Amino acid sequence: MTAREVAIKVLKDVELGRSKSDTALNSHFHSANLESLDKAFTMHVVYGTLREKMKIDFVIQQFYRHDYQKVDIDIKNILRIGVYQLLFLNKVPKWAAVNESVELAKRLKNQFLGNLVNGVLRNVANNLETITFTARGGTFADQISLQYSHPKWLLERWIQRFSLGEAQDLMTANNAVPRLSFRINSLKTTFDEMRKLISEKGVAFQETVMEEFISAERFYDFDEFMSQGLLSVQSESQGIACKLLDPKPGEAVLDMCAAPGGKSTYLAEMMNNKGKVLSLDIYLNKLKDIQTASERLGISIIETLKVDARIYAPEEKFDRVLVDAPCTGTGVLGKRAELRWRLSPNDIIAMSRLQEEILTNAATCVKPNGELVYSTCSLEPEENMLVVRKFLATHPDWKIMDARDILQPSLHQFINQQGAVEILPHVHHYDGAFSIRLHKGNS
Repeated sequence: MTAREVAIKVLKDVELGRSKSDTALNSHFHSANLESLDKAFTMHVVYGTLREKMKIDFVIQQFYRHDYQKVDIDIKNILRIGVYQLLFLNKVPKWAAVNESVELAKRLKNQFLGNLVNGVLRNVANNLETITFTARGGTFADQISLQYSHPKWLLERWIQRFSLGEAQDLMTANNAVPRLSFRINSLKTTFDEMRKLISEKGVAFQETVMEEFISAERFYDFDEFMSQGLLSVQSESQGIACKLLDPKPGEAVLDMCAAPGGKSTYLAEMMNNKGKVLSLDIYLNKLKDIQTASERLGISIIETLKVDARIYAPEEKFDRVLVDAPCTGTGVLGKRAELRWRLSPNDIIAMSRLQEEILTNAATCVKPNGELVYSTCSLEPEENMLVVRKFLATHPDWKIMDARDILQPSLHQFINQQGAVEILPHVHHYDGAFSIRLHKGNS
């Protein structure tokens, strides 16, 4: 398969709800046998098309003369990636964006649909200078929503919480090509050793606010190091939640919602592979992935258990518990671009109820004088501080521990007035996230 054909298959899987974009990419990469540069191009096209979907569909409908909603899903996505290349990828010649899309339509469908794609994309290519993103008859919010390719309800929510200017900054951050971050496995190497290995390979990278993390432009430059267990893919924002829990070697640690396992493995590395990390999830295949990752990283202290975090009742309590709760993911819309088109206001309400249930049960799993960290990758107060406040109102033996007392000074920039970590993509230029540490009294 070509890079563009893989992109079409991934977009179809995402649109039909078969899998997340990153999962679909990895699955198709295994069978497509693409070169690293082709994989990078596929990822760029997939994520870019998902981010700019509203603008892309708006343009297509200006040049498609029939009912766009009834278009075959593969043809619709071929048109989308074609328009994405024409609008946003200056390095791709216009003729290549059109011709490759036409040939793909012919190969996957037929000559007639290839001709249809040819007509639409050539019209777009010949009229690029005249295209404007103005919703006819729309409200001011409709116009801004279209310009930034975000759902109107989410824009209005952010305007109310922040301001119009800050909401625009946040959407701009969401539409930027996301940073790629990798965690250095302290069980197998050091930062200095890793820097030398990467430099010898001639790959550029940057240091980050976290000393165990590096950032780079291309994912597949690090395939070799990841297969050796020297590096793991993880964002700094996720790592900070683990830092806030601050597990010690020899302790018993519970990760309540562990998949895909990045936090569990980081906790084990921080514990120098001494003690116990129990990782819970409701999906057996995801738990198997955690075990596979543990073996690659040289970790032996992680145990997994298939159970619902809302009802888990351990025989023995834990020194520290991490609740990385399921959430809407509004802090990572840059990396999970499809989420913006799937979410609704009701999802925030539903998630907050689920989070309250998990946090309430997690508290029963902590030893007296133990620690609990509650975290999400959401920006919404209903999923973050409001969940914590409801919990504290009914659990007087628990209190907030100021993150400044735990985290190193270089991370204090992420701490809000309540002593919680609150990372905003447009302010801090990292994935959006929330985490807070709670201490259980001796009662």
